[in-house]
Amino acid sequence: MANFLIKTAESVVKTDKNTRNYKTVTFTEAGFMETPWGLVQKPTAQCVSTSVNCYEKNYLEKMDLGWADPIFNPKNPGAGGIFEGSIEQRNVKPYNITSADGTIRTVDTYKTVVFGNTDSPSYESVVKSAFKSKGQEMLETVVKTVPQVFEQPVIETDPKTVDA
Repeated sequence: MANFLIKTAESVVKTDKNTRNYKTVTFTEAGFMETPWGLVQKPTAQCVSTSVNCYEKNYLEKMDLGWADPIFNPKNPGAGGIFEGSIEQRNVKPYNITSADGTIRTVDTYKTVVFGNTDSPSYESVVKSAFKSKGQEMLETVVKTVPQVFEQPVIETDPKTVDA
């Protein structure tokens, strides 16, 4: 079953250095877990949230998902604020973050919202594209396959014959 995201908060409209309008929007991943009674939604305390900037007009001159959508209201889910997707965290090329006090630290992981069907075989391509659009180069995880050697079982036979 595909995961979904709900819009749980948004900031006031802000303007970036290129005079583009944006909001900082918080999304929460609402996943499911298997129980003896079937699939049930995870408790809110176990759900992951993250905030991203959503632009009225991004660099492609398109509106980002989440900009105009309402904050999700469980009493009126038909109003919107719910999306297919997940919050993904991956290893990326190391980059520096400067805190408010001027301290610089190097990090090598990045977390962002990825919109799309998480059950799709092409979802990993969507993840890579989302990270690239955020300016983050994902490091490839190399999975080494270890050849399995199956030995033929040794069956020992006694060369002596036993007379009955």
